[in-house]
Amino acid sequence: MYGHIYVMQNGQTEFDLNARLPNVHFLNLQSTAPAITPDWLNVAGSDGQRLQTVSFGATTITMSLFISAKNMADFRVVRSELQSIFYSRSIIRLRSSHEPGKVYFVIANPVDIVPVQNSSQSLVDLTFINPSGMAQSLVRSDELPDELDKLDFGMNIPSDRPLNYHSNQNSFSIFNPSDVVIDPYRQHHDLITTIKGSGSNFTIKNTTNNTSISVNSALNTGDTFVLNGVIPYLNNSTNVDTDFGHIELAKGNNNIEITGLKNVDITFSFPFLYF
Repeated sequence: MYGHIYVMQNGQTEFDLNARLPNVHFLNLQSTAPAITPDWLNVAGSDGQRLQTVSFGATTITMSLFISAKNMADFRVVRSELQSIFYSRSIIRLRSSHEPGKVYFVIANPVDIVPVQNSSQSLVDLTFINPSGMAQSLVRSDELPDELDKLDFGMNIPSDRPLNYHSNQNSFSIFNPSDVVIDPYRQHHDLITTIKGSGSNFTIKNTTNNTSISVNSALNTGDTFVLNGVIPYLNNSTNVDTDFGHIELAKGNNNIEITGLKNVDITFSFPFLYF
């Protein structure tokens, strides 16, 4: 009858709320619709407006719980425990048994937890701000295909191809099942590209959307180049000469080409994003 809600506080071990508080039963976890925020340009002397950009704002996550305390003293203890768990100075992670492959990183809104009149029970809707406006996949791309069973139906996972984000080829493709383009430049999305090999003046290019980065430094055997978002590192040092480019991942298939390197070993690591 009841589901499960899993909570992770500040990077600690995830726990089942009902296992910690047996008198608290999880009913539902719901997100509001995507918060579309268009940026319009008004041109003097021209009719209407012109669309410049569209961003997605924060959304509200609602967690529905049923509290069945033994008596009012027990109810007050349960209420205190819930407040201790969810009211925090830092972001917490929520995951439900309804969509176990997706997680939300949220912070709680103030909600009064009160019993039904003349009882020690309560139906309560706790609300949270989801600042990113999106859900993330439980696992990152580079954990696949080993952790494929941690993704769910409805997460745009193709059935006709394996999901692999590591390659030893100079030309290959990767799949972005997200609802949005992965854009570390404009949207500050989490995308880490790690590459090893040997050569100089090499270029990594996504020919699907023509985003690329060229590195004007030699990469020797044993060296590691990392593009963390838009920040490049060579052996953990930011002292690396590039053309200030970056890589974006389009929705769906992305064709990647690497030139100027031999013995390529490359990995793309990012969480999938969903409305």
